[in-house]
Amino acid sequence: MKVLVIGANGNTGYQLTRILAKGAHDPVAMIRDPGQRPRFDALGVPTVLGDLEYPIDHAVNGCDAVIFAAGSGPKTGKDKTVLIDHIGAIRSAVTAQVQGCSRFIMLSSINADPESESPIAHYHRAKGLADDFLRGTDLDWTIVRPGRLHDAEFPGTADFRLETHGKYQTSRETLAHTLAACLDEPDTVRLQFAVVDGEGPFPEGMRGLG
Repeated sequence: MKVLVIGANGNTGYQLTRILAKGAHDPVAMIRDPGQRPRFDALGVPTVLGDLEYPIDHAVNGCDAVIFAAGSGPKTGKDKTVLIDHIGAIRSAVTAQVQGCSRFIMLSSINADPESESPIAHYHRAKGLADDFLRGTDLDWTIVRPGRLHDAEFPGTADFRLETHGKYQTSRETLAHTLAACLDEPDTVRLQFAVVDGEGPFPEGMRGLG
């Protein structure tokens, strides 16, 4: 399966791309800066230039799946959160529909909510609005909602749950493995779930959630 990774140069996106490159799928890394290309060349992963603030049809064309792992990041303003996490995510889903790419996996947030009043409400609202839009499409979507991200290594276990609110933590590497595993887990199609640090079996814990 040819898989476009949107946000491939980010912390989670790069780990995801590296995992996919070692497996049975063929990742393509969407990057904004040509200077980012060498790190993907080293993985043997092709790249395509694309910016979520503009059309990305050329990047999605010919792909079998899209994994949206992009994010505006904590160092940008609220305007970029809207442009990337909300509008950029919707643009990606619409483009997948137009290009006939039916499988779409969304990296969201455990407290995503269009009406959030959290301390980072602009972020949770942006994610929630994008998730709401995706659920209304005819794509074979999956929405993965991690807790607060940290950099511990993937322990080979995780907890999966349908309740997607609360104070939890999730290793970025665990999240990357989860996003990759969704490609081969049909039970995750048209399912929204949380992945958090825990002792549950991986990836078996995803199965039968819905």
